[in-house]
This record gives sequence, C-alpha cells and structure tokens, in this order.
Amino acid sequence: MAGANGRRVAPRRRSRRALAQTVVPGVGLIAIVASAVAVVAQSGTDATPQASVSSVLTTSGDPSPVSRSAERPPLLNQSEIEAKVSGVMYATEKLAVHADSSADSPDLAVIPAGDAVDITGEKSGDWTQIMHNGVPRWVATNGLAAEEPLGTAPCRLGSGIERGMQPDTIKVYRAVCAKFPQITRYGGIAGRGEHATGHSLDIMVSSDLGTQIAAFLQEHRAELGVEYLIWRQRIWRPATSGSWRHMASRGSATANHMDHVHVTTYGSSATLG
Repeated sequence: MAGANGRRVAPRRRSRRALAQTVVPGVGLIAIVASAVAVVAQSGTDATPQASVSSVLTTSGDPSPVSRSAERPPLLNQSEIEAKVSGVMYATEKLAVHADSSADSPDLAVIPAGDAVDITGEKSGDWTQIMHNGVPRWVATNGLAAEEPLGTAPCRLGSGIERGMQPDTIKVYRAVCAKFPQITRYGGIAGRGEHATGHSLDIMVSSDLGTQIAAFLQEHRAELGVEYLIWRQRIWRPATSGSWRHMASRGSATANHMDHVHVTTYGSSATLG
C-alpha cells in the first residue's frame, strides 16, 4: 500500500510477541480445564466430583453398568436344589423347558416323553416350576403326569416279534420293553393255543425281576388289555379271582413258567390309546 509520501510500503507483520499474546490465553484455558479434570479424577476419596464429571462428559445413554447375570437365575448348590424339590412327575410328551411361565419365554431345552421331572411345587397359571440342570425353570402343566406313562414307542429290539400279534399284545410288548430294558428275549407267535392267534407274549426272565414285571402288568392291566398272567407255576386271572392261584406241575421249568412270564391279552380292549 502507499505511504504518506507516495512510496509503496509492505504490509506489517504481526510480531511473535503479539501472536503469543493471542494464542496463549486459549491454550491456557484448555490446560486449566484439563488440570481440573485430572485433579477430580485422581481424588479417590471423594465420589461426588467423579460422578459430576462423568455426567458432564456423557452425552447419551445410561452410564450405569448392566450385569449379564441378571438375565438368568443364580446356580444353586446340591443341598439348595434338594431343598427346592418337592416331588417327581413325568413328561407325557416332549416337553419344552421355558425360562419363565409364559409361552413367549424362550425355549431352553426339551425333556423327552417318559422322563422323570423334579418339581418345586410352585405353579403359575397353566405352568409348573421344575428344577432343570440345577436351575428353576417352567413347563406346561398339561405335559406332566403323576404316574410314569407306559411306553408306546417301538421296542429298541425291533418290531419283528410284533408280526401277527393282537393290538393289546403289542402294547404289552412295548410297555415292558420300555420299562424293563434289561429284558432282551421275548416269545411271540407260535403254533399253539393263544400264541398262534397273537394273544400271548412270553417275557423271558427267571430271576425275581419277573415278579416285578408281573406286578407292573397287574397294575396296568386295563390300559394294556391283560386277561391273565402265569408266573412260577401260578396264575392270575382277575375275571375269576383277585389273587394268584397255584397250578399243578406240568413237568418242566418252562412248562411251569419258571423261566418266563406269560401274558395273555383280550386282543383289542386296552384303554391305552
């Protein structure tokens, strides 16, 4: 630009001192704020200033921590689990295990039909609380029964023996197979008497387990359509007598039913669906 005498004069540059005077106050302000924050943060004995700084520095959301443990109940020790169990029921079908007593609650597992279930005695509407893997869970009450359900699925030994059998006799075979898996031999269709018509089944056992099997069939005779049983030279026919009756010897262990429980069914009168 031009001076008073007409000469061209270069523009004046601001001195370093002037620049320093302009910049330093801003930097100084930042340093002061930073120092104040540092002093408050290092004060471990006073929780109030820390909370104040945190609230100032947080721009959105809830700064409170959330524990994942709140999503599931705490695991119990064995004594606590036993204390909560009030009885046992049985799954009558595949039973979905829920986190809460609601159909909208997530499915956590499936209990197979026939399995025993530990219950706590707590109920909520149509739901029953159980203990599953050491944790209280919920299942639909209509999927539970007080008595163990009879096995209806095909026997693991195969269905070959079922050929020619009456419906009730098949039910007996499957129920005994499910309840007493240690039995591995059965006698089905044969060319004599009720075995020829498919009304009879021989359960091959010579130990006292045969007495347990006979008692099981007595208990469930209506569901399985049992007409009579023979075991260890005695016969049980509820239509004529409520007790076991001795039979005359037929000359051998097999003929006297010492090595198997003989079951004769009505054929198709069982109440089990």
